[in-house]
Amino acid sequence: MSVAKSLSEEQIAQIQGWADEGAGLPEIQRRLNSDLGIKVTYMELRFLMDDIGVVLKPVEVPKEEEKPEEPETPESVEGETADDEAAPGGEGKVTVTISELVRPGAMVSGRVIFANGQGANWWMDQMGRLGMDADDPSQRPTEEDLKGFQQELQRVAREKGM
Repeated sequence: MSVAKSLSEEQIAQIQGWADEGAGLPEIQRRLNSDLGIKVTYMELRFLMDDIGVVLKPVEVPKEEEKPEEPETPESVEGETADDEAAPGGEGKVTVTISELVRPGAMVSGRVIFANGQGANWWMDQMGRLGMDADDPSQRPTEEDLKGFQQELQRVAREKGM
């Protein structure tokens, strides 16, 4: 039985309210489980949202202000630090790529570089479950890194028409 058919009008309104507040799929998935006791995979949630007609708010990406270029001086080249490099503690940006060659047993797969510079191979199986194989097994991504990964994966998948 479809999860969409078992939802009441109040539950659908609750999900729509979360989406209107700006919650993304990972947050809605978490709230479905914690608030309504409904466990769904990420892929099931994507189908559910389509079935009940809930549309997520588009994520507004803040525009970067252009900095005027400063002429290079010997001092600036010697002590230069890259602003684009990931800062320790998860303050950088998460980067996700989708591979053209799909990992065996997966629907889609690719690579992620977390804000701290640590990388991992990721994949999604036919059940919509995400898996990850970190370059350094002793390193664990932070909660923020995982949220950033899911949001960036959604964005990249949309760009590729998935």
